[in-house]
Amino acid sequence: MKTYARIVNATVVELFVTDGNMAEMFHPDLLWVDISEVLPAPQIDWTAHFGTLGWVFASPEHPAPVSNLKTLANKWLAGITGQP
Repeated sequence: MKTYARIVNATVVELFVTDGNMAEMFHPDLLWVDISEVLPAPQIDWTAHFGTLGWVFASPEHPAPVSNLKTLANKWLAGITGQP
């Protein structure tokens, strides 16, 4: 069985595992990439870019959560400088 990722706008939007022929199973306008040998295995919402070395996948970056202390400090600093 092989694992495929469907790519839309440089993002993995779907994963599909099959032994079938993807060209016969789906419309040719859909972009499916064989990721069976890619480690770590790309997941939905990962970015996907094709370059000179082939497909490159990256996990999405998640911003660090804003702590309550940081929020209060920003409000206090804004009050000191007169900025909203």
